[in-house]
Amino acid sequence: MNIEFIYPAPAGLPVPVRPPRGSPDILQMIQKGGWRKVYNLRSDALARAGAFWLHGFLDEAHQLAQKDRTAEGSYWHALMHRSEGDFSNSMYWYQKVGKHAIFPALRAEVEKMEGASGSFEKVRRNLLLESQWNPARFVDLCQLACQGRFGEPELLQRVAAAEYNLLMDYVLRRG
Repeated sequence: MNIEFIYPAPAGLPVPVRPPRGSPDILQMIQKGGWRKVYNLRSDALARAGAFWLHGFLDEAHQLAQKDRTAEGSYWHALMHRSEGDFSNSMYWYQKVGKHAIFPALRAEVEKMEGASGSFEKVRRNLLLESQWNPARFVDLCQLACQGRFGEPELLQRVAAAEYNLLMDYVLRRG
């Protein structure tokens, strides 16, 4: 089974805030799923929730994430609300996540990121002010972008892609 359209995230995806809906063909491929057998998963609901989110199918992602009471279900739920611009609700779900196992790797990925502008570096350093990853800092940047007050979309996209890839990898490995 080909899952290249969901993992790792294709170039330019995810769109961190207000993503466009993907094509009907992508929707159909995600709905068919089938990753349960490929990855020996008990359920592929979390993988599908992430794939829906990645491709801008926020309602579909919400339906699946809302049914899952695990930290990963709450994580997809937080990403979905962040993407739709409901930032306080996103933070509610991040609080449900707690300190997720991917946070150290996500922080390490952000530490390695380099950008062409000085503002890129300044914002990147702001994301790293604390010794542990704090998702609230990134949610705040997404909110500023949604309001048209943040000019580093490349940084947002790269952080969102790293976060997605780490979480999807975690979901696929944990089964």
